[in-house]
Amino acid sequence: FTPETIGMAVAMRDLKQHLRETGESKGYNAAFAPQDRSRFLGELDRILRWALKSVTPD
Repeated sequence: FTPETIGMAVAMRDLKQHLRETGESKGYNAAFAPQDRSRFLGELDRILRWALKSVTPD
């Protein structure tokens, strides 16, 4: 940041924090539902098992 741009960056940070605190801004991404979390963990487990199986010891 430069002295000319730091003021705008700080102002935007403060504005976004205020909007989150007042509930006006909930962010860009919806929260994971239990079903989403389950699907994510299942896929992660599948990929990790595949990766571990394909690694050969030295």
